[in-house]
Amino acid sequence: MIGAIFYICDTKLIKSCTSVMKKLTKGKQYLTFFIALLMINILSFTPAVIHAADDFAELEKKVMEMGDDTAKVNLLLKLGEHFCSFDNDKALMYLQEAYTISLAKDYTEGIGKSLMWQGRVYYYKSNFSLAGKYLGKAKKPLEKTGDAEALSFWYMAKAFNLRTTGDYVHAIEMFTKSIELSKQTGNKKRMSTCYLEIGVTLLDRGDVDKAMEYFHEALAISKETDNKVGIANALTSIASAYKSKGSLDTSLAYYRQALKIRSELKMDRHIASSEIAIGETLIEMGRYAEAEQSLKHALSIFKKLDEKTGIVLTNMTLADAMNRQGKPEGVELAGRTLQMAKEIDNPNLLSYVYSKLSTIYAFNHDYQKAFVYQNKYELIKDSLFTSEKERMLAEVEAKFQSEKKDRDIALLKEKTIVERNRNIMLIVLLVVFLFVIFLLIVMFRYKSTAFKRQQQLLEQEKIIHSQENEIAKKEKQLLQEQLESKNRELASKALEMIRMNETISEIIEKLEGFNSSANTNPEMVKSIKEIIHDLETHTKQNIWNEFDKIFKNIHSEFYARLFEICPDLTSTEIKTAALLKLNLTTKEIAAIAFRSEGGIKTTRYRLRKKLGLSGDDKLVPFLMQI
Repeated sequence: MIGAIFYICDTKLIKSCTSVMKKLTKGKQYLTFFIALLMINILSFTPAVIHAADDFAELEKKVMEMGDDTAKVNLLLKLGEHFCSFDNDKALMYLQEAYTISLAKDYTEGIGKSLMWQGRVYYYKSNFSLAGKYLGKAKKPLEKTGDAEALSFWYMAKAFNLRTTGDYVHAIEMFTKSIELSKQTGNKKRMSTCYLEIGVTLLDRGDVDKAMEYFHEALAISKETDNKVGIANALTSIASAYKSKGSLDTSLAYYRQALKIRSELKMDRHIASSEIAIGETLIEMGRYAEAEQSLKHALSIFKKLDEKTGIVLTNMTLADAMNRQGKPEGVELAGRTLQMAKEIDNPNLLSYVYSKLSTIYAFNHDYQKAFVYQNKYELIKDSLFTSEKERMLAEVEAKFQSEKKDRDIALLKEKTIVERNRNIMLIVLLVVFLFVIFLLIVMFRYKSTAFKRQQQLLEQEKIIHSQENEIAKKEKQLLQEQLESKNRELASKALEMIRMNETISEIIEKLEGFNSSANTNPEMVKSIKEIIHDLETHTKQNIWNEFDKIFKNIHSEFYARLFEICPDLTSTEIKTAALLKLNLTTKEIAAIAFRSEGGIKTTRYRLRKKLGLSGDDKLVPFLMQI
C-alpha cells in the first residue's frame, strides 16, 4: 500500500483510505507512517496542475466563441480532463456541455469520453458509486468507436475506482486489460502505470513478493522509455515493499535512488515526500540524527511552499526523531504542531498528530499523557472508521436493494413482455387468417371481373387504335396538302417577284436611256435618278418583306433552327438560304435579290462553308430538311 503513496494523485481519497488502513497496517507506527506519506503525496501534485491551468486560460476563452460542433466537443473534453482532479465543478461543467453537444450531433466518441471523464471527476470527489455508474455508461460508446487508446484509459480508471472501494480482484483484472490495450497502442507509460498499480494492489493485500515482480516490470518499462518520473515512482514502491518485509537497509537505498532522480528533476514536493520516507525509515533503524537532517530538509521545502499540512506532518516526524535523541525541543515542537493541526481542521491529520504525541510521551515514560493522546487518537480513528464503515455499508445496502429491485423489475417486465407478446401473436395470427380469407375472396371476384373487363378493353382498344390510325393518316394527308398548297403559293409569289423585278429592271433601263438623252436639263436628270433610286430600294424592299412574311408563316422555325446551327450568318446569307429552301435556281435567286449570278454563287459558297458542308450539291437538300 505504501507504494501507492507516491503515485496516486487523488486529493480526496483520505476518507476512503482510512477504512483500508486498519486492515493493511500492523501497529501504530506503521499506520502513522502510512498516513504521513499519503498526506505528503496528496500535496505533491496540486501546484503543477494549477500552473498548467494558466496555459488553458486561452482555451477557455476560445471555447466560449465556438459553435456547437465536434471541434468544440474535443476542446471541452480537453478542458474537462485538465480540471478533473483539482476543480471538480468546472470540469463537470465542461464535460456535461460536451455530452449534451455530442448527443445532439450523434458524436459517439464525444459521448463516450465525456461520460468517462465525468466518472473520473466523481472519483476525485470520492463519490465512487456515481463514478462507477458513469464509467459503466461510457464503456459501450467507447467500444463502438474502437479507440483502443481511450478504452485502455477507461480500464485503468475503472481499476482505480474498484480498488478504492476494496474490489481488488476486479481491479487487477481491469489493470491487466488496460495493459493489453496499451501494448496494442504502444503506450508504454500507461503500461508502466498499470504494472505499478497492480503491484500496489498486491502489496495492499500482503502479497509482497508478487507485488515486487510488478514493481520491477514497471521500473524496466520506465527505464526503457527514459521516464524518470516513472522510474522514481517505481523505486519508491520497491522501497516500500522492502520496508514491509523488514529489509530497512535495502528500502533506504531505493528511497535514496528515487530522491536523487527527483532532485535532478527539481520536483520539490516529491523531494520532500522522499525525505520524509527516508526520515521514517532512519527512525526505525535508530539513526535519529540522520533522520533529523532529512526531515529538516523536507520541512524547509514545505515552508517555502507554505503548505501547512506538509509542515504539520514533517514537524511531528521531526519531533519524534529529536525526542528519541533526548532533545527537549522535540516535545515543544510537537506541542506547537498540535495547535497548527487543530487550525487546519482535518480529522485524519489530527488523528496522526495525536498518535505521534502518544508515541513521543510513551518514549519519555510519561504514560499518563501518552494514554490521553492515545485515547484521542483512537476516538478519532474509531469515529472515522465507523462513519466510513457506515457509509460503505449504506452504499452496499443501497446497491444491493437497487440491484434487487432492478432484478425484480426486469423479471416482471420480462414476464409482462412475454405474456403481451403471446397475446399479440395470437391476435396477429387471427387477424392474418381472417385477412387471408377475405383477400382470397376479393381476389377471386376481382380476377373474374378483371378478366371480363380486360376482354372488353381489348376490343375497345382495337377499335380505338384503328380509328386513331385512320385519323392520323387523314391529318398527315391534310397537313401535306396544306404544306404543298402554301409552298405553291410561296413559289407563285417568288415567280411574281421575278416578273416584277424584271419589269422594274426594264423600266430602270428605259429611264436610264431617257436620262442620257436629257443631259441638257439637270433638274429632269435629278428627278429621273430619284425615280430609279426609289424603284431599286423601296419597291424591292416591299416585295421582299411580303415574301418574307409568307415564308415565315409557312416555315416558322426555319430561321431559328438555322441560327442554332450557325449563329454568325449575314442577312444576305439568310435570304439566300430561304430562297434555296424553295429549290430556286441561282438565276432565279439573282433576279429576286437584284444581284448578279456570280454574287449569288459567292454567297452560296460562304453559306456552305459556314454550315460545314463538303459540296455545293448538298446545300439545297440540307436547307430543305431544316
